[in-house]
Amino acid sequence: MAKIAPFRAVRYNLDKLADPARVMAPPYDVISPELQETLYQRSPFNVVRLILGKTGPADTATDNRYTRAATFFRQWREEGVLVRDETPSLYLYDEEYQATGIGKVVRQGFIALARLEDFATGVVKPHEKTLSGPKADRLELTKACRANFSPIFGLYSDPCCVQEALTWEIKKRVPDLEVMDDDGVVHRLWQVTDRTVFKKIRDMLDNKPLFIADGHHRYETALNYRNLRRDQDPDFSGKELYNYVLMYFANMEDQGMLIFPTHRLVHGLQDFRLEPLLTSVGEYFQVEAHTFDPDDAESRQQMRSLLQQRGEDKVALGLYGGGDTLYLLILKDKKLMDGFFDAKTSKALRTLDVSVLHRVVLEKGLHISLEAQEAQTHLTYVKNFDEPFSLVRSGQCQLAFLMNPTRMSQVRDVANAGEKMPQKSTYFYPKLLTGLVINPIADGETIEE
Repeated sequence: MAKIAPFRAVRYNLDKLADPARVMAPPYDVISPELQETLYQRSPFNVVRLILGKTGPADTATDNRYTRAATFFRQWREEGVLVRDETPSLYLYDEEYQATGIGKVVRQGFIALARLEDFATGVVKPHEKTLSGPKADRLELTKACRANFSPIFGLYSDPCCVQEALTWEIKKRVPDLEVMDDDGVVHRLWQVTDRTVFKKIRDMLDNKPLFIADGHHRYETALNYRNLRRDQDPDFSGKELYNYVLMYFANMEDQGMLIFPTHRLVHGLQDFRLEPLLTSVGEYFQVEAHTFDPDDAESRQQMRSLLQQRGEDKVALGLYGGGDTLYLLILKDKKLMDGFFDAKTSKALRTLDVSVLHRVVLEKGLHISLEAQEAQTHLTYVKNFDEPFSLVRSGQCQLAFLMNPTRMSQVRDVANAGEKMPQKSTYFYPKLLTGLVINPIADGETIEE
């Protein structure tokens, strides 16, 4: 099943940096133009120049964000800003943060290389759809730089917590790197060169599938790049570095493994009125109207808790269309969803909160087609529970749908069924920090198992 390998990471040379936090960045796909500029100003060596360089009207086929990233990557290594580890290693990676209503949470994992597997093998299982644009963008970057700058976020299931037990003593030492990001998340990294530890972790994963939590576009890009290189090298052995990809591995059973919801905002609908929508969805939902104060944080929190309570054993959606009323839509019967999917669709996918929202409310109730949903024609996504209220009241959006998080068991069941959830069905927090380790896809090198 899953095959992993240690690797010689390229890392920032801490002797060259006054503050390593200033060269780190979140994944490229969550970097806004404003944040991109902030990261550029933060340090001339910020990794944003590699993962999401600026574009300009004078760009050409030979001078563009990809070629400039390759130049930076080469220059920084020549200048000693980036250095490569001498020994193939795996890298323990913990993230500590404060979760609302829970307190301190530590998500544990490790970074290594994973052998690339076609989805048809069932070894690596996706759960979300991908778009062609981001894959084309990431492929150009990989071709130019020949490196993985950001790890794929992979999940495995191990109730025995073998990795955690094996590495508990190692984490007693001072981390090789510790930085805090802009969200207050503390990231800690330990290099592990002990072959015995690695082999035990490798054996633990040997009979397990991997589930992609985040990084679907980058994983498919890695597959495309592997196939491209194999076409150029018909005598490949399978151990060349391009047959592997940088991956972060985390245990589904880890108590620090939390999934957060992504809320939906609707805008730009012609002749929209809330009352007819509430009437039409009444065929499928029990509609509860709750009065609250959208300006009061405690009142909003009460609505959030109520939504969570209703969703403990049923599909529950929050709908806010302005004023001082939040509507809770409680699905009357999960069997109602059978009419929206063909008979081959798994129950797991049919009864996801996001599936119910997208099919019953967005498509049937608001006439936003599945194609328009995927193109985000009338949809905007936000992570923060409080933000939708102000956006609706300001008139920037017409209504908001507040969501409960997708459960880990649902991610596993949908992926095992070989199906894909709607976009933005899961939000694994915190995001993995980019800049901790880089995997150079060096020519002439092979992996060491």
